[in-house]
Amino acid sequence: MKILKFCAIIIVAMASCKPAATDFTPVPFESQLILDDARYFWAHCPADLTGDGVADLVFIHNNASGGYLGYYTGHIGSGLWEKVTISNEPMDSIFFAGGDLECADIDGDGDLDVLAIRHPGEWVEAGAVAHLSWFENPSWKEHAIGKVPDAVKDVSFTDFDKDGHMDLAVLTFDESTLSLFQQGEDSVWQRAQYWHDYGNLHEGMAIGDVNGDGYADILATGHAFINPATNLSLPWKTENIHSRWNSQTGDWSRNGTKMFAQDLDGDGQDEVFISHSERAGYPVTWNKRIAENTWEEHVILDSLPACHTLQVYDFDGNGRYDLLAGINKGRAVNLGVDHFELMLLRSEDYEDWQSQIITDEGIYNGQAIDFDGDGDMDFFRYPDHESNEMYLFVNQTIAKNNQVAEKASNP
Repeated sequence: MKILKFCAIIIVAMASCKPAATDFTPVPFESQLILDDARYFWAHCPADLTGDGVADLVFIHNNASGGYLGYYTGHIGSGLWEKVTISNEPMDSIFFAGGDLECADIDGDGDLDVLAIRHPGEWVEAGAVAHLSWFENPSWKEHAIGKVPDAVKDVSFTDFDKDGHMDLAVLTFDESTLSLFQQGEDSVWQRAQYWHDYGNLHEGMAIGDVNGDGYADILATGHAFINPATNLSLPWKTENIHSRWNSQTGDWSRNGTKMFAQDLDGDGQDEVFISHSERAGYPVTWNKRIAENTWEEHVILDSLPACHTLQVYDFDGNGRYDLLAGINKGRAVNLGVDHFELMLLRSEDYEDWQSQIITDEGIYNGQAIDFDGDGDMDFFRYPDHESNEMYLFVNQTIAKNNQVAEKASNP
């Protein structure tokens, strides 16, 4: 088993990344191969299903044409992870497929449950109805949620009305829809909102409070859907963060985005990060809502092609947020791109950014989490959308800091 260490730093010299005032020390990562039997793992997410304090990796196998739902049991150290099947049972001959996956404590019993998407697969019949359900941990009993008209691109759980129950936002591409399913008592679900053929919706969704009212809003394909608060059935105001992200024409790659929300300045309002997930020639930006229907854009990179990973967390432990961004190699080669960097971008002021290249071999739907509970952020790397392998990059910041402290106390 090869364990690779990544800590080299490269400053992007072109205009796409301005030189930073501070020369940041590289964040050290240790790469581990955790599985080698993936097949179209477009929908995957890290979550501690077993409750042992170590993240597992939940997945849908063969999202292109339908497969089974399961997870790999996480462990600390080298070696491939053990696979567990949650369900391989079809419903009306339909297995599982989607472009995203999430876990949450849906029933409020203290453990994480798993979302399921039943669909024939985007490469088989993208326009087929998708049936949404969730599997209860640990019995893995399936419970229905609802349905959406075509293949699912993104899903997000949060308690939108703050009633103590998880709700669900679902984004689809073929019919450009956004659905909000509200969970009531006894896990009864109803669709509280439905936007159909709206604003060129395609791909890229995040949840964040962009107006500072304490309620989570929905960010999708460059649009902001503003939560009316306790009554989710009331009209939601909508704002276009920037028309660049939802006014494209052409083939299926139009208006593909990745989005992420974090409160950079601690003012109670989340800023919104956006990239293009499928095309070249688009920037990576963060955006702040400064008034109703008014957004201020900040460019991080002038261009990053097929940027299918955006994760915003404090990776180096200095109290400021960093950006993990990377290129989907499998898509980029079709754009004539010959570089596939995954980079960690850091800044003192969120204006001048310094780039650490972690690998130049690509990433697809990267997911960050404190995998081992040691206090620093790790991440999972799927090299491209057709890869058979998955890697865990373990952040060594805390471990190295502990080593330094130990040496200092025992000279």
